[in-house]
Amino acid sequence: MAKVAYTVRDRIARIHLPAGSPTFDAQTRRELNRALLQYKADSEAWMAVISAEGPDFAPGSAEPAAGSQREQRECLALWAGGFVEVWKPTVCAIQGRCRGESLALALGCDLRVADDSASFAADFTGGAGEPDVLAAWLLNLTGAAKAFEMLWLNPTVNAREAQRIGLVNRLAVKGEFKPLPPEDGRFPMDVMGSTIPVPGGDAITAAVKFAEELLLYAPVTRNFQKEIALRSIGVPFHTAQTLELGPNPYASEDRIEGTRAFVENRRPVWNNR
Repeated sequence: MAKVAYTVRDRIARIHLPAGSPTFDAQTRRELNRALLQYKADSEAWMAVISAEGPDFAPGSAEPAAGSQREQRECLALWAGGFVEVWKPTVCAIQGRCRGESLALALGCDLRVADDSASFAADFTGGAGEPDVLAAWLLNLTGAAKAFEMLWLNPTVNAREAQRIGLVNRLAVKGEFKPLPPEDGRFPMDVMGSTIPVPGGDAITAAVKFAEELLLYAPVTRNFQKEIALRSIGVPFHTAQTLELGPNPYASEDRIEGTRAFVENRRPVWNNR
């Protein structure tokens, strides 16, 4: 029976994990990897929201790697769904406990939205078949000192502290969500603040709202910026500033559409070309 659901609506792919303990068994890793690859190849999906059912983002610890070398290799390759190189954005919605392998999945996304129930911990055990990918993600997001503190002391970090140190981009809070402005108008939105008010205060609804805001920007530019940013990690600056990757947003159809929409005082209609 399928465990990971993949759906697309209004350019947003929803990759949804089931509730369970442990969440990350071999089947779930395979299905999550397939869903990420499907998103990469899906021209109808310009944004992805990754979420999980239940009170926790991914409760329980990952199961130990099985005895055979083949199963151990698969566990290493598909840990937290495996790293799928995709230049389209990914947003993670986090509630409850987010620890160990589930934290690796969350940090592998580009942006994270959490509600007040969320808590974060490394929970690295060093067991067989458990790759320490958290060290790389934490170092890039929080800096060396905080990364080592989380890895060596294994503190539990609440949602607000996680936002303060750079693990979380937005917090979901209970409140009335401000709807998007009318279709006409040169400036179609107000940039969201540090919190996203939604009626239930839940991370999943807030993450979808966050994704909808991001869709108002030109997808060609957004994807270009992500690829440049990630490919320039560890590259000398004089080399990074001359990288030429992917389609040039300044020569795209969407650039022309954006200029035309500005002149005509309306919201652009993007084609991702």
